[in-house]
Amino acid sequence: MSLKSWLKFILLGIAWGSSFFWIKIGLQEVGPFTVVFFRIFFALIGLTVFFLLNRRKPLLKAWRLYLFLGVFYVALPFALVAWSEKYITSGLASILNSMQPLATSLIAAVFIQEERLNARRIVGLLLGFGGVLVLMSDKLSGEAINQIYGIIAMVAAVFCYGGSSVFARMHNQGVKPEDQAIGQFVFGILFIFPTMLAVESPFIMPVRPVSYLAFAWLGLIGSFFAAIAWYSLLDEIGPSRVSMTTYLFPLVGVLLGAILLHEAVDWRVIVGGLMILGGIVIVNSGKRNNQTPAQVQADPFEG
Repeated sequence: MSLKSWLKFILLGIAWGSSFFWIKIGLQEVGPFTVVFFRIFFALIGLTVFFLLNRRKPLLKAWRLYLFLGVFYVALPFALVAWSEKYITSGLASILNSMQPLATSLIAAVFIQEERLNARRIVGLLLGFGGVLVLMSDKLSGEAINQIYGIIAMVAAVFCYGGSSVFARMHNQGVKPEDQAIGQFVFGILFIFPTMLAVESPFIMPVRPVSYLAFAWLGLIGSFFAAIAWYSLLDEIGPSRVSMTTYLFPLVGVLLGAILLHEAVDWRVIVGGLMILGGIVIVNSGKRNNQTPAQVQADPFEG
């Protein structure tokens, strides 16, 4: 890869991997649904400016796709991720989120014939989900039980991402990525706004500057900028290489959590994380190099 491509690759890993740190920062002042609302709000600002500068109008006829993704790829998983971080560390959240290729492979095997499971993928899936069990192994009693709920919520979010990615692959023919992005975020905010008002009543307007920095990072960097960088890299180095950014998520997330938030990193985090990453490597090994963007398992608008 060229130096320019390497720079984009690293920045993309940092943008996504740091999202869990910034969610933790946002939760220090407001609830998870408020964090999600502002995250989507800032993402829509970036996408709106993008469409205006390029003098483009979004494709409206695919509204059913946007509706589905707005619920199951934006509102619900974003809320689950933010809620989970009330109980688990940002580093652990980043490790669990890196399971998305495993969840996508499992769901795709059911609905897409060419993605059916083979011995290699089964081994990878077992190794990855075994890593989750290792992460949960010391959290089955006492005060740690809330962490189990956080882990379950995070895994549920991962399966929302995986299922939505498969659904999009099957139904987004002819829809450009930026159209899909702004459509799903519009429907996402339509769902998350009333939910926020109902669940987190009375609504608390954030006042700390660092909270708005967190929201802006999540929306503008983790969702909008990451999408632009993703598709730029996709053209430069191909889908197989660009999908390797998934492996940077746990590294960035765990390091930020340990250094800036003083989160503990014990052997279970290391061993479980390595098992999950090993499972991802095994599942992705031997993939065809001629995949189309829709076949890439990580999604550029997930942050």
